[in-house]
Amino acid sequence: MAHVERGEQMSMWQGHTIGGYQIVDEIGRGGVAVVCRAQQPQLGRWVAIKILQAAGTGDEEFLARFRREARAIAALRHPNILTVYDYGEEEGLAYIVMEYVAGGTLKAELTGEPMPWPDAATLIIPIGRALAYAHSQGIIHRDVKPANVLMARPDWPLLADFGLVKVLGHQRGITRPGTSVGTPAYFSPEQAAGAEVDHRTDVYSLALILYELLTGRAPFDATSPIEMMLCRLQQPPIPPRDANPRITPRLEAIILRALARTPEARYGTMEGFVNDLESLPGATGRGPAGPLEGAAAPSVTARLDASIVSIGPRLVVMGTGATLLLPSQDQVLVGRSDPLVAPAPDVDLGPYGGGQAGVSRRHARFLRGPKNWMLEDLQSTNGTFINEVCLQPGRPAPVRHGDRVRFGQLALMFYEVDVDV
Repeated sequence: MAHVERGEQMSMWQGHTIGGYQIVDEIGRGGVAVVCRAQQPQLGRWVAIKILQAAGTGDEEFLARFRREARAIAALRHPNILTVYDYGEEEGLAYIVMEYVAGGTLKAELTGEPMPWPDAATLIIPIGRALAYAHSQGIIHRDVKPANVLMARPDWPLLADFGLVKVLGHQRGITRPGTSVGTPAYFSPEQAAGAEVDHRTDVYSLALILYELLTGRAPFDATSPIEMMLCRLQQPPIPPRDANPRITPRLEAIILRALARTPEARYGTMEGFVNDLESLPGATGRGPAGPLEGAAAPSVTARLDASIVSIGPRLVVMGTGATLLLPSQDQVLVGRSDPLVAPAPDVDLGPYGGGQAGVSRRHARFLRGPKNWMLEDLQSTNGTFINEVCLQPGRPAPVRHGDRVRFGQLALMFYEVDVDV
């Protein structure tokens, strides 16, 4: 990729308007796309707009494929996937409009120093869940790397850049000479060999990131990305405990399985990889579970602060650990607040990614029964689930302490502890 000075970038795009979005400056550039920060005047918000340079070839087959892919990606609703707002074509350019995140990327967390497992878990597990959801929708990322993980908050990663690689990787004549599809430093062996890939390539790339977070280094001794690619085709990775003895043997075994050279030897699904990570002590982050070594495996995946163990029924957002108390009343409305819709929900999931996750404004309600709580779906758009069982609208179902509940794609844990405990 040719180096482009920031001043040249800004002079090229600053002040332009595409699809009604007013470009302010460029914030990134790659072999096939430019990413700009822009204003959407109608809603008064910042957005990120990715302009595809390859579309300027006028290749109608490419554009048709890209339109289909853009629609599929825009339909993804997950609290750890960057939201796609819009897609368009103008004067030979195709562009995607996305949520703008002002924070940095996961790349900044790769300091060269090992990160404790509980801290790494709060970053890797939500990304893995986002990828598992995307795979269930037929979308393979193919370029999972720290630079494609945006940090909305220190404990809230957002996976970005879905779909572009999938389109370009199957279309001849789109990439420029000398450019690669994906990022060599995070290629799976099959990507490095130029072979066909499936969802297991994302398993490998996510395991690479986890390895780096836990050890502060890459799993191969190499001095260049090309040498690194060759190592993956010929050598097993260096055991992570060699670089960080605090990694438990069980965690090391999970990482090495995900980094297997052949896809068949890896986890068959991202779900399986993440489930094994979640079963480890410390996977819920820094909480009252005690030290990593020898601790009993937790049964849930959300952090639970010891200071709130006796405050009654509550929901804990999986991945971030945010705790939402249920008010002391017989019916508790769950949804997203809207100034045009009354009444406001008793539990507002909007600030916790509810909009991205497809939570309806009046999504569901908790009903206090004589012996236990019930959960009822209120004809929501994207469904209400208890332990992944979809509820029928208007038919309350019992929800118990430790159950996983899901509103659209936003997953939470339900806790009910008596105030007198």
